[in-house]
Amino acid sequence: MLKNVVVEGGTSQITPTTIRWSPPHSNHIKINFDGSVQGRAVAGGFVFRDNEGMVLLAAANSFGNATIPTAEATALRDSRVEAKDQGFSNIQVESDSKLVIDAINGRISTPWRLLKIIQDIRMIAMSFTSISFKYIFREANFVADANIAHEGHLLPNGCTWMGAHWLLLELFYLMM
Repeated sequence: MLKNVVVEGGTSQITPTTIRWSPPHSNHIKINFDGSVQGRAVAGGFVFRDNEGMVLLAAANSFGNATIPTAEATALRDSRVEAKDQGFSNIQVESDSKLVIDAINGRISTPWRLLKIIQDIRMIAMSFTSISFKYIFREANFVADANIAHEGHLLPNGCTWMGAHWLLLELFYLMM
């Protein structure tokens, strides 16, 4: 829970704000992505959801020894390729990876280790009718953060789940 402090006339007022995932526009899908580190190994993953919050597809992969930003950028690139392969044309992308989102949006100079991956993402992005990239708080990226990215450590060859198959895993995590 995030708290906003509003100062009016010298009086402070604290208003709690709930941070959670929000659905995409009606004709869009939303993709959340993230990376994970365990020891020296990194992994990443992404999840596609529709405007009703239904999981359409999820994937996770191990990326070996790399940096977290590299894992996150690679997960984002992999999600773009998958979205294109699945025929999606209107995409909203969200992540708690501020570095990657800011690099994609041109708000920062892209770190050299991410340059090729970010260039790939930008090229693939041109094939969509509509695409946006937005930074969100970790709480709103929970499924990609706590579930998908961590699964990549268990999957040296990667894995993709379609629809209801992923839903069972998601429900398991929500019950924990």
